[in-house]
Amino acid sequence: MLEPDILRAFVAVAELGHFVRAADRLDVAQSVVSKRLKRLEDQLGVRLVERGKRNRVCLTRAGELFLPEARSGLAALDRTEQLGRMFARGEAGPVRIGFVFSAIMTGVLPRMIRALRSRLPDTDVQPTFLETPEQLSAIQDGKIDFGIVRPRPAYPEGVLASVIHGEGVVVAMSSDHPLAGRSVIRARDVAANRMIVPQFHEEVGLIDIIKDVAKAGGASVPEIVRTADFITAAGLAAAGMGLVMAPRSLTRLALEGLCYRDVSDYQAMLELVLIRRADAPVAVRDVLLEPAR
Repeated sequence: MLEPDILRAFVAVAELGHFVRAADRLDVAQSVVSKRLKRLEDQLGVRLVERGKRNRVCLTRAGELFLPEARSGLAALDRTEQLGRMFARGEAGPVRIGFVFSAIMTGVLPRMIRALRSRLPDTDVQPTFLETPEQLSAIQDGKIDFGIVRPRPAYPEGVLASVIHGEGVVVAMSSDHPLAGRSVIRARDVAANRMIVPQFHEEVGLIDIIKDVAKAGGASVPEIVRTADFITAAGLAAAGMGLVMAPRSLTRLALEGLCYRDVSDYQAMLELVLIRRADAPVAVRDVLLEPAR
């Protein structure tokens, strides 16, 4: 295998036409350059340069043909070393990001991707839609590097979390629902209806909002229909099967037959959280967290 040092010695001699000048460029003794070049010629089994008087040299035909290959090989080695250092700092390579639906609707994920492509163009952003519980498992297993989730009371050991976005809530309903025509909707009005929750497997998160609405309206927790995602929940609400307490960003979903209303006596904040392991790439972490600072 050819060593980078002997290739650099050959390229320096070829470009400068002189052993002394090549030695000065490489910051080594002239004898070192001569030995490296001789070793290269021995390895290849061909003479690459013709030695002239006063150390003036010129390339043989084989040397002329080999020079661009040597330059290309050194450039590839330099690029490989650079990429290795960038991988270590998180400035290159795949960046696997899990996200919940609201990360799209709020614009959080698109902003993050644009920032990474601008600031760290050698990264390969790989977004994957996963609900919050799946992301927590995936980040522990090393299947994703970062996750955008709804907050949890606690996180698995070794998982760090930072709030990156917050927004208010609205109630989504069918356009022909009796509440849709009211100028003012109160918490007790909402709590009197069947509620659709886009969290099928969990007892934390958005279901807490429904419990809070019922409490604010002095009512018991209403009948709950559980679904797996916001799209399904919105579709069921548009079909008149219930109401959905949803983040305000959902109003960007212009679904036929669906309308959105504020609850006059109830305010809440729904947050998005960036999760990552302690060993997550620092450069990527800083870019992802920058808008939240």
